[in-house]
Amino acid sequence: MKLHVESFGRVGAGSAFLYTLTNASGAYVRITDYSGAVVALGVPDKKGRVDGVVAGFRDVKQYVKNDGYLGALIGPVGNRIAGAAFDFGGAHYAFTPNEGSSTLLHSGDFGFHAGLWDVSCEVAETEGRLVLTRDFPEEKTGFPGNLKATVTYTFTDANALSIHYHIESDKPSFASPTNHTYFNLAGFGMKSLPEVGRQKIEIFADRYTTIDEKSIPTGTADVTGTPFDLRAPVKIADGLALEAENEQLKNGQGYDHNFILSGEKDENGLRLAARVTDERTGRVMKVFTDMPGVQFYSGNFLNRYNAAEHRYYKKRMALCLETQCAPDSVHHAGENGFDVMTIEPGRPLDSTTVYQFETL
Repeated sequence: MKLHVESFGRVGAGSAFLYTLTNASGAYVRITDYSGAVVALGVPDKKGRVDGVVAGFRDVKQYVKNDGYLGALIGPVGNRIAGAAFDFGGAHYAFTPNEGSSTLLHSGDFGFHAGLWDVSCEVAETEGRLVLTRDFPEEKTGFPGNLKATVTYTFTDANALSIHYHIESDKPSFASPTNHTYFNLAGFGMKSLPEVGRQKIEIFADRYTTIDEKSIPTGTADVTGTPFDLRAPVKIADGLALEAENEQLKNGQGYDHNFILSGEKDENGLRLAARVTDERTGRVMKVFTDMPGVQFYSGNFLNRYNAAEHRYYKKRMALCLETQCAPDSVHHAGENGFDVMTIEPGRPLDSTTVYQFETL
């Protein structure tokens, strides 16, 4: 495994860096210390040609104003909290809404996506690791406890990108960290990148989280007989074509829903959550996680300009699979499918997600 470190631009009084890990086959991942974002990820197609499969920017300035959260680490709590407020441990916590007039999205202005992380590197023959650490004081984030987060990215010769989250707190708290990378297995090297609709998706879940018109959870429902039954491969465009007749797809303006994962975990505590296949390139992405859910977002609101490449990332040009607890679980604790991952002094949160890339 090879490691390359380079400047990625200025952030206020500090400097950002870009870290590239390249494996024996020429596959690579590029990660910046600003927001811990996955900037680029290149993997082979069925003919062995390596091309990037994630949306990213070439300058840290675009990550500073990254309201689409491209590639970013998200936390302490990913997704939405209704009313931008909650009660926890006998105390009330309130935030300034950052989605509409009443919703807290991705932990607000002082979450994992905002600011520089400290990085250390570990490179071995068949894998490389980037260990990102950062403190998140309660007075800044507004969440319970002074948090210390360590996120370890591991990239292997087998073309697997693993993300391990370790979060400590000095008092009872909770967290649901995730990563907001946008994928398109067609390859971003194409001059005219097709929408993800041509790709097939499987999500191994018997139930999903229903939402209202503001994307706030209202409960859970069986996927059977709905566009959310993705337990067998479904062409994404075929599911999206049902938006006009399906209230849930209307509410999300496409897929933007949490799936409550089924299936047994393996000896490492992980289970197969999802699989995406692009039959033309032969690329396959499998997602493994120990989290209870995964948010499938079909890029419904994606509209970001990549200044370096003079191109737009447009609606449904990429998709996200964000492993997580169900959104707004803090308001639904104890209900079926709404897990709350608590943290206490001496009992941190540990969670792992793996994106495995293969070919047909």
